[in-house]
Amino acid sequence: MPSPEHHTVIIVGGGPAGLPLAVVLGGWHPCYRGGDLFRHRYPQLDAYLSRVDGGLLGIDFRSIVKAGIQPVDLFRLLHHPGLKFRGVEEIALGFRKAHPIDYLLITQEEVGGLWNNVPENLLTLSPGQWMEFAFYPLAQHIQEQDIDLDVNDLIVKHNLLSYYHRVPDRFEQTGRIHTHEKVVRIEPHDLGFLLTTRDVGTRTTHRYTCKYLVYAVGQRSILRRLNVPGEDLPFVTNHYNRPEDFPAERIVVVGGGRSADWAATELYDAGKQVHYVMRQPFKRHWKLISDSRHGLPYYARIAEIIESRSPRFDTRYETRIRKIEQGPAGGLVTLTGNGREQTLEVDHAILEIGGIADYSLLRGFPPLRFVEKYDRYRFQVHQLPTHPHSYESLAIPNLYPGGYLAEGLGLVVIAMHGATCAIAGDILQKEGWL
Repeated sequence: MPSPEHHTVIIVGGGPAGLPLAVVLGGWHPCYRGGDLFRHRYPQLDAYLSRVDGGLLGIDFRSIVKAGIQPVDLFRLLHHPGLKFRGVEEIALGFRKAHPIDYLLITQEEVGGLWNNVPENLLTLSPGQWMEFAFYPLAQHIQEQDIDLDVNDLIVKHNLLSYYHRVPDRFEQTGRIHTHEKVVRIEPHDLGFLLTTRDVGTRTTHRYTCKYLVYAVGQRSILRRLNVPGEDLPFVTNHYNRPEDFPAERIVVVGGGRSADWAATELYDAGKQVHYVMRQPFKRHWKLISDSRHGLPYYARIAEIIESRSPRFDTRYETRIRKIEQGPAGGLVTLTGNGREQTLEVDHAILEIGGIADYSLLRGFPPLRFVEKYDRYRFQVHQLPTHPHSYESLAIPNLYPGGYLAEGLGLVVIAMHGATCAIAGDILQKEGWL
């Protein structure tokens, strides 16, 4: 068997955590350029950063943490000194081209991660400019591509993906990124880590070693299951894209989170009979909807539908699926809730019940401990405990959980990208480059 291909750093995952790290490791290093808004709002940080020699990847992140500032927050403030985008001149970060470190990014799909697989018309929870990378403001992208888009508005999936998909070529990283290649195993090795991968199409196997590993597989790399009989019948799916994929009329949506809300709403507006089944009580679901309806259009819409008491939108709270069967005229879904059992006749069943991060790829390492992280949108992640100055795993040296998988990171993209610079800085400092 040939020796594995070696790289100093391997990034697993090409989503909003792995992709920006590839560009920074590829030689686009942040530096402090300041700005009137940042200087006005954060004068002490401005004074400190103005004295930093060279780029920001070489700063003493331990001292920053001891001073009470998390690296992710520092770079978030530099990138977004104001929550509303007014112009690129307000971004207090500049980027200089430097020599790239030897890295490889491996992703099982196109870059963009989870956003490749969300519903076709899905709006994000955030303004477009919150989803951008500091080295490539969304305003710059839409100017270069002549796109009509307000970066302060919620951004739809296809506009966000066109931005992410442009990044590798725009920043000359295409040759270092392997798409449609799935990591199937990661093990300890004398050189650090041994990765086994498989091409998604040809199923050809590859082996790699690396000294540093960035584990940025995302928070939904394993889809949850109901674990009930009939879950794998042909009329049952765990993926919703658009109403046109479900030609018949009677649909049960199982979930209760943001993705299920979106599917149930869009299917109802397409004229379907929707049975919306969830385990949570009405009060919990309605509180999120009512708290969000004035800022997020799709929560306003589902609120209108529920308040209308339309017979085509049948909500079942505190209810579970007991079994799924094939009936003579479609599917049969048996529910239990509120002290009674009922069977619904349906044409399609959509299971939008979320997913969890897949740590099972890591084999032969010390046992991992997890920290539960939740947000107000019923989003939850098993995070790994990390060093606060570098986001390096406490359990496995030189392993860096990417994005939401690192302990303490907020579950919104604007709170995530700052970890990129801390991880890159820690690796480059260890290698003696800074």
